[in-house]
Amino acid sequence: MIKILGVCGSRVKDGNMEALLRESFKQLDIHPDAQGEIITLAGRDINGCTHCNWCVRNQEEGRFCVQDDGMTEIFAKVLEADGLVVASPAHLGRLSGILANMIDRLRAFVHGNVYKRQMKNKIGGAMAIAYFRGGGIETTLLSINLLFLTLQMILATSGLYQMGAGAFSTRNGLGQFEKEPRHLVLEDEYGVMSGRMLLDRVYELARTFQAGRAALEKNG
Repeated sequence: MIKILGVCGSRVKDGNMEALLRESFKQLDIHPDAQGEIITLAGRDINGCTHCNWCVRNQEEGRFCVQDDGMTEIFAKVLEADGLVVASPAHLGRLSGILANMIDRLRAFVHGNVYKRQMKNKIGGAMAIAYFRGGGIETTLLSINLLFLTLQMILATSGLYQMGAGAFSTRNGLGQFEKEPRHLVLEDEYGVMSGRMLLDRVYELARTFQAGRAALEKNG
């Protein structure tokens, strides 16, 4: 199975970001060997990295960080995934604060004495939404992609957005509030298409790399 994990970096439960991510993950249904899972950071207590360097010296199997909070479960799920899709609403032109905390904590996969480089050559895809045009889709995608590069992951893009997938949570990206429909982001056909294409690409690359690793193991 190709395991693809989606992380919704919005504090709003069942909001537009989560709706776009879930709609995009439906694309995996056409691939019998794809297994998708989505987790949301909404309601989770995720502390920032304290740079205590505990992970540099004291990691042990199954324990990634000295802090025991909402990241404990996420570390294990990220490690198990072949592909990782990280999604965030643009907050003041950047990714959300809670997602920034999560990203900082993933240094456990960069410097950890047990889990260093464990994300290398896995596939990463970035997704973002903004309330209005120029609201930060590209800068949010860029921040997420820098995470993937730091982890030595392979970047996937949708082919519509250069750096991932993006959509507007207001009609035509004009920043005008409408009470209904609840998930106005799904009215952005271009944005929804970019999300589906991103998931296809994450799957395609993950499958390719998995096949390559299997061939290398077979041939010694």
